[in-house]
Amino acid sequence: MQRYRADFSETKPDGSIHHYARWMGGPSLAKIANCRIHGADYRLTVYVTGQPYTYFSQPAATRRRGRYVKGLLFSDDEGLIFHPVDRHADRLA
Repeated sequence: MQRYRADFSETKPDGSIHHYARWMGGPSLAKIANCRIHGADYRLTVYVTGQPYTYFSQPAATRRRGRYVKGLLFSDDEGLIFHPVDRHADRLA
């Protein structure tokens, strides 16, 4: 599922590990291990699946119990958080 290579990583204060690819324009987020999930009390590995739609969101995906869950990464006060799209939200239950 990983679309971009992960050349180096950083551990963030919220406990997540951000993996980045080195590109000519600077580092680009590739995946987040131990990422917070909106509306859930567990964490998953989330993979970036494309270029940002806006300054505030980036398309991403994860797997939960073998099922694909599509969503967006948003930033809040604690760091990045994964929000599933409405049609895939039931797959995280």
